[in-house]
Amino acid sequence: MRMALSPRWFPRRAFAVLLACLACACTRTGRPPRTPADDPTVRLMDTLRAHARGRAPVCAPDARLLQPGGGVDLERLREAGHSVIVWTVNDVPTMQALLRRGVDGIISDRPDLLARAARDFDANRDGTPGDLLDADGLIDPKRFDAQGHRGARGLRPENTLPAFEAALDFHMTTLELDTVLSADGVPVLSHDPDLSPAKCRHADGSPLPAPVPIATLTVARLQTAFVCDRLLADRPEQTNDRARSPEAVAFSARAGLPDPYSVPTLRQLFAFAADQADAAHEARDPLRARNARRVRFNVELKRPSPKTDVEPAHGGAVAQVIQDAGLVQRADVQSFDLRAVRSMQEHHPGPRAVLLLQTPPTAADARAAE
Repeated sequence: MRMALSPRWFPRRAFAVLLACLACACTRTGRPPRTPADDPTVRLMDTLRAHARGRAPVCAPDARLLQPGGGVDLERLREAGHSVIVWTVNDVPTMQALLRRGVDGIISDRPDLLARAARDFDANRDGTPGDLLDADGLIDPKRFDAQGHRGARGLRPENTLPAFEAALDFHMTTLELDTVLSADGVPVLSHDPDLSPAKCRHADGSPLPAPVPIATLTVARLQTAFVCDRLLADRPEQTNDRARSPEAVAFSARAGLPDPYSVPTLRQLFAFAADQADAAHEARDPLRARNARRVRFNVELKRPSPKTDVEPAHGGAVAQVIQDAGLVQRADVQSFDLRAVRSMQEHHPGPRAVLLLQTPPTAADARAAE
């Protein structure tokens, strides 16, 4: 026979002590016991981790979701053992605040500022910065993941070889990028499903009168007829001066690209990064070459439209390019599309999966991942 815990079976003083101990054991903050079931984000990430056949997945929320009332509890995710990499943070004070809270990585348009924040961070507060650096002074990827957003969107036109050159110049541990599929099924680098008149032009210099769907263009047509070097008015530090991107200029000439700001394929980006680690680069800048040899890639699968899921063929094409380049252990594949993340886990488990969050997950999202 099981007896209920009540003052009837315990002296009043003993019962009060027991209740106090139970309350203390529940939480140090005075809150009731917490389980994954009452936090949709933790439950969702737990489910994705249970499905992983390789490395555990990463949670990548908009940094604003970590603010009070934002809907994503960083501390609970970290307590549950999930890596958290936030986007897109472009000012040093916010970077420093997030570092103090223990994020595993930050994605930034400004690799120059992110490099500074990582270099100056004093994790153990002993008055000596540099706790995120290795013995050579590079950011240690085991301690912190510094990701250049679309290469270096705040410094060069996004998703171009010059943008990734800038990210490598500032020793980012990961190059973050977006992919869509061309008409011939090739993953090419673009945040948008269309060539945007605000970002791209005709190769002869004339403006685009309207967006051009990339899905209607072969790679050959895309790279010979268009150049994406236009500067954005809200990015005052952006430049497309070719003299500022000598490595991209030289590589483009060797690779037969008409312009360093031609839309690159994913395969060409991988080749460019490998090129930056060769013996000639090693002699000129050993630290940069060393970082290029180990740099990781965070490849996003972009939706064809806000309401359209990522096609399985897109994930398959990206996975094949990653495998052909021998980069499975150095590649993440991320998406806002939960179905695409689950599909990658099921069919292409080599690259690490990353779930991007723009809004807090719901219980329905967690159930959908099961």
